[in-house]
Formats: sequence, C-alpha cells, structure tokens
Amino acid sequence: SKRAVIKWNPSKVNPATGKPGMWEGDVPDGPAPPLSTEKDGRLPFIMKPLGVGSIFGPGLADGPFPEHYEPLECPLQENPFSKKHRINPTIKLFFTKEGGLAEDIFLSCDSRYPYVCSTYRVTEHWQTGVMTRHTPWLLELQPQVFVEMSKELAQEKKIKNGDKIIVSSARGKMWAIAIVTDRIKPFKVMNSTIHQVGIPFHYGWKFPADGSGGDSANILTPTIGDPNTMIPESKAFMVNIEKA
Repeated sequence: SKRAVIKWNPSKVNPATGKPGMWEGDVPDGPAPPLSTEKDGRLPFIMKPLGVGSIFGPGLADGPFPEHYEPLECPLQENPFSKKHRINPTIKLFFTKEGGLAEDIFLSCDSRYPYVCSTYRVTEHWQTGVMTRHTPWLLELQPQVFVEMSKELAQEKKIKNGDKIIVSSARGKMWAIAIVTDRIKPFKVMNSTIHQVGIPFHYGWKFPADGSGGDSANILTPTIGDPNTMIPESKAFMVNIEKA
C-alpha cells in the first residue's frame, strides 16, 4: 500500500508541545511547520543561505543547471536525455588511452558484465567495518559479505538463497553469499529489462583473519571522481554473477 514519506497531521497531539499538529513519517529539521516560530523557525533547505531550493547552482564544475548523465559504466549505449554527452564531461578519470593501472579500467555495455551493481551499508557496520568487525556481537549479526538479487535474476542464473557467488567486474572479482529477495526487482530501461544486484562495502582486508568475512566491494568499483567532491562512483557500475 502507498504511504506518504512525510505528512502534516494537524489534529495529532505533539508530545513535545502538548498541542495539536505534528509531522508523521520522516523527521524534518527544525520546528514544524516551517517558520512556525519567529525565533527558531527555519525553511526546509537548511544548507542553503536562503533556506529554499534552487535550480541554479553557481560554483559547480558541472553547473550551474542540473543535467542527467549516465554512470561511467551502464547498460545503455547513449544517454536518453542528451545524445551529445552520455557521461558527465567534467568527471575525473584516472585511466586514459595512453595508459593506466589495471584496476582503473572501465567497460560499458560489455556483454561480459550485464548487471548493474550498487554498494551500500548495513546497520551493524560502519564504513569499511574496520572498527565494527572487531566487535564480536556486531560481527555475529553480519558476519560476511553478501550479494542481493531479485528472484527473477536468481531463477535465470539458477542461484538459490545461501549459494556462494562470484561477482566480477572489469577490475576484479570477489565471492559473496547470495540473498534472493523481493527488495530488488528487475526494471525496464529503454524497452530493455535490466537486472540489478547490491553488495555492502564493510568487508575485506585482515579481519576476520580466516577470510570468512569476504573481500571489499571496492575491488569491483570503477575509479572515477565526482567533479566537485571527488566522491567515487560506487553506486552504479557493471558486473557479472556466477555460482562459485
């Protein structure tokens, strides 16, 4: 069923004030509704000087207006919104035609790597997991790296929940335990069915010492820097999956 991410309920009593009126769902920054008090009230875009959103963003390397670009690696031959630029022309690439490290290579629309992959977090671990994986009860809750996939993709690849999987990209490969879930669904892009998988990035390196946790998902990710922050593009890249 559909539900609002956040909505204002004028009749619900706010326990903090004892008066009717409070937000339900997500928690907004500052008193609500916006500008409800002269002293503490604020507009919703708290990181902007004027407190409001804007379509014009001066000072950005790829600004000042927003534009859609495809990831460096993607299943599309062209950007459906801009045939001139498939990827952001201002990104920082570390691999060039003249040379570069093997881990910096990238491949787009390559049939060897047909699936979109994204990396993300789990509640039990923090960043690379260097600290949280040394906490026994947190490691017990999330002991090893996994790869989430849709039931449709699992059926296509004859993969079952709990199978050991090899995930590979143009830069390297790693093993992960399969989690077959309804959380991830195939989706349609330009009349093609695209499958996506997901991997947490909290594992790898020297602990647990027996290697039971698995490797770092960054073995797979491309070396590319956002033009403004140099944040790497680890949320969309291409991989293949096979049973180990």
